[in-house]
Amino acid sequence: MTCSEVVAIMPSITSHIAMNVLTLADRLPNEQIAALERGLPSASLAQIAGMLNLPKQTIIAALRLAQRTITLREKTRKPFTLEESERLLRVLRLHRLARQVFTTNEAVAQWLSAPDRSLGMKSPLEMLATDVGAAKVENLAQAMTHGVPI
Repeated sequence: MTCSEVVAIMPSITSHIAMNVLTLADRLPNEQIAALERGLPSASLAQIAGMLNLPKQTIIAALRLAQRTITLREKTRKPFTLEESERLLRVLRLHRLARQVFTTNEAVAQWLSAPDRSLGMKSPLEMLATDVGAAKVENLAQAMTHGVPI
């Protein structure tokens, strides 16, 4: 294969890898752990932002990721660290749960972005910066799924 042929197929390979990231929350725990340990591809953030129709900056700020570091990762196409990858996976897991309540990605994005009284007037997305916050939001989403008053 020539160099130009490799360059020609790279966008489709990158797109395929990034597209698989969107289904990571549906995979077996061992597969999720392996993906996290490898580091999610730098294109993952753009894929997640596109799925939710939210600006990347909104997700970066809410998850307390360093803007300069993320910009550098995307520019150099370096994978996210384990910690950064975990935060992005939290978004994917919560999206999966929220889709059981909301019928569209737009409705999920609106809910993720809106301050919630039960979360101390923080948005669900902001709570995903920590594992404890993510557990609280996942409990909230589970309660909504089952029609439990909050």
